[in-house]
Amino acid sequence: MQFLPSLVRELLKHVPKLGFEVTDWEGVRRDAPIMAARLLSQSGVPGLKKAQGAVFSSFLSFDPPPVPASSDPQEFGDLLLRYYFSQLEIDDGVFLDLRPEHFSQSPGKLHFRPNGFWYRFTPGFRHALLALYDGFYFDREDLFESGLSGTGLLDNSWSHEDRERMKTLFRSHFGSARDLPMRFNLEDFQKTFLSVFEFLMEKKVRLSSEFMLFGAYLVTLYLALQKTGGSHDVGRIYREIRSTSSTRIPPERISQ
Repeated sequence: MQFLPSLVRELLKHVPKLGFEVTDWEGVRRDAPIMAARLLSQSGVPGLKKAQGAVFSSFLSFDPPPVPASSDPQEFGDLLLRYYFSQLEIDDGVFLDLRPEHFSQSPGKLHFRPNGFWYRFTPGFRHALLALYDGFYFDREDLFESGLSGTGLLDNSWSHEDRERMKTLFRSHFGSARDLPMRFNLEDFQKTFLSVFEFLMEKKVRLSSEFMLFGAYLVTLYLALQKTGGSHDVGRIYREIRSTSSTRIPPERISQ
């Protein structure tokens, strides 16, 4: 992994090592120089800030907060979850580093100082992530399986038993977050993904570089919310976003 930027290597230390054995490293090698250039030069950051600022202005600002800034860990976590999910609904790109040192807060709003670690997921992969989340939080089995397939976690040629096994493994990652408040614990994240990676090794699956970058994105969310220590109603937050967002992609379109 020495060819990866140091920031990415630092984040991936929190991913079970077995995950690297199920990763398509050729794709990662192709993306690594682009990631390094963006981190060094901040290329693309102004344009992405402008695009996101127009869509997320109700809860996100790229300007400094008023003085003094506020500090409400519970609200911070809820807003960060809203931002995490909302980024997946737009095609302009995703700022992947959500660690709390990049944020300040004022009442009802996050103030973000992003670095150059951003990526534009392909529409197919991004829609598959939304299908996966929609499938879980809206209890749509068809979308859940479609999302697993679209992200490379499930192959439709597998037996019914193997497809059900993967769905069970990935539901364990979500836990009871659909209906109950959730605390974010990085150790729990690592345990559930280790089980997923073990099964993928058994099935000789290779995950795309996009999935590795999504994993880094998810790690930064867990790092932030573990630090704040709150308990968050993730299901409610997600359903509100998907029900009211002007950029919402209908589930019927995702599943096509």
